[in-house]
Amino acid sequence: MNIKNILVSKRAKAGLLVTATLGSASAFAADHSAAINTAVTDGSANYSLIVTGVITVAAIGFALGMIASKLRN
Repeated sequence: MNIKNILVSKRAKAGLLVTATLGSASAFAADHSAAINTAVTDGSANYSLIVTGVITVAAIGFALGMIASKLRN
């Protein structure tokens, strides 16, 4: 066999391998939409808690500042 025939046969084998791999990968793909939706819901709940906490800390800080300024006078 000459080199051209060897290269052609190796390309054909490589193409077949890639095609088979991609085909089997899509066949085994799992549906993760429920897990993603659960994560989004949990993230939204955590975000709400963080915003509430930040607002509470800011309000307490403002109130303590006002009390301290009144006590100075």
